[in-house]
This record gives sequence, structure tokens and C-alpha cells, in this order.
Amino acid sequence: MALSAAALLTRLQVYDGRAVSMLGEIEAEYGGEAAYLDAVIALAAHDQADVSSGATWLIKAALERGEVLSAAQSEALWDEIPAIRYWQAQLHICQSAAYLSFSADGAATMDRWLTPLLHHDRPFLRAWSVDALCRIAVQHPEYGTAARDAARAAAKDSTASVRARVRQLGDVLADI
Repeated sequence: MALSAAALLTRLQVYDGRAVSMLGEIEAEYGGEAAYLDAVIALAAHDQADVSSGATWLIKAALERGEVLSAAQSEALWDEIPAIRYWQAQLHICQSAAYLSFSADGAATMDRWLTPLLHHDRPFLRAWSVDALCRIAVQHPEYGTAARDAARAAAKDSTASVRARVRQLGDVLADI
């Protein structure tokens, strides 16, 4: 079935934020389409939480299975980033950072967006925002000090999952 942005939006609008199997069905149906990544990137900052969360989950899943964003797709994602405001969608973007190549503008956009997330109420979002900042610093050393400072602060976080994520960043931190 040929992909249309409207069809993808319709499918994501019935996603309940929990049934990941539904997202897998969307991915199976549309994932091979040439316009697939463009369409999910365009929905990443949608004003409906479950649409935004579903779209960013689909982006993360595509990257995890080896898809690579083109320069134009990366720039489109950087354009969407500031408007991604739902925590699940933010988490998916942070978890995707390990698979992304950051332009100078993309790194700056992400840095501004990540800064408040480093202090978010949700521990996983705190943990993965540190991870994302460290991934940026590997590609753009000018963010190294901020990344190391964020990692040091997270290593003292009251939540074990945040501290664990920082421990898992050992090799990444060594590359900064």
C-alpha cells in the first residue's frame, strides 16, 4: 500500500500510547516506502501526545534496524525538535541520538532542547538526555565540557537508573 501522510496520521491517531504492536504493524506496512521517514519525521512534534510518541518510536525503530537519515531528513528532524514536548517522544529522540549524525546546527538545536531535560522529573528522560548530550559531544567536541558536567551530575542522581545509564556511557565519555 502506498504511503500517504494522511494515512500515517490516521493510523497514529488511533495509537493508544501503549500497544507497541500497532506501531510494529505500521512499520511493517509502510517501512519500505521511500517517503516513510519523511512522513514520520513530519509527525514527530504533532500536538497529539500519542501521535508524537508513535512517530518518534517509529523513527527510533528505523534507526535501530539500520536506517540512516539523509542530510535533508536530519535537518527536518532538527526543525521539529524544539516543538517535541511530550516526555515519551522526547525519550525516543534521546534514545535515537546514538544513531544520528549531528550537523553543527543540529547539535546546537539538540543542546538547547536537551538542557531542561537533564533536570526532568522522569528519571529515564534525565538519563537518556545525558546520553544524547554525550553522543553529540563525541561528534562536536565543543559540547564536551557540558556533557562531562551533565554526566558527573547524573552520576550523583538519587535514582539508580540514571546512575546506571551514566556508568554505561564509560566508553562514550572516554571518546569526548
